[in-house]
Amino acid sequence: MSAQVSKDKFGKRLRIGVRFDGTSFIMLDGQPLPKLAKDSIAELVLAPESIQDERTRASLIGQRSIQFLKEDSLVLLGVSPAMIGEDPPPGLIRPDRPPIPTSDWYVEVQLNADLWLQVRGDDDAKLSRCPCTIPALKREAESLNHAFTLISEAYETKRLSHSGNVFLRGYVQLKSAWWQSLDELRLGALQRSQPEDHGLGIQRLSVPESNNDGL
Repeated sequence: MSAQVSKDKFGKRLRIGVRFDGTSFIMLDGQPLPKLAKDSIAELVLAPESIQDERTRASLIGQRSIQFLKEDSLVLLGVSPAMIGEDPPPGLIRPDRPPIPTSDWYVEVQLNADLWLQVRGDDDAKLSRCPCTIPALKREAESLNHAFTLISEAYETKRLSHSGNVFLRGYVQLKSAWWQSLDELRLGALQRSQPEDHGLGIQRLSVPESNNDGL
């Protein structure tokens, strides 16, 4: 596969502690925030009680569902080479086969139903249950998180715990042939789905097409 991937798109995320001084956000030590690039995207995490307007606070606590990936989409879930035991099961995909600039190796998972984001009004997002198939293991999973656990148990035998963040460990290939992390896909879906009214309901979006033609 000759598609190129920008390494910047898969870079690390920084968490910066800030506080609101009544006018603007500043660093915890009182220094101003660093200068940010135009259109930078960030997430603001705070206690609901910090929001003074009661109506806004109530609307942000509401929930909605966003279609995330369509049925039959193929997702690659990463496993750490350092945690892989001797004589692992077949099915590991090298990171240079799909051009993903990480050190992880990958295992393919197929979605057997549409996958949804369950989003709270403050954009705290979790994945819905979604039946999945892990072809290499010939196993069925109840959700993408469950699939990651089964994959980790089978391949990462040196790990003591087999849970993980699938937003950070998962990638999907779009029709453009670019591989995108599920975390970036999550942020993009949240950005496109911002409703005028944060009340309950389902936001049906035009979901980015994934490329299911194989690796």
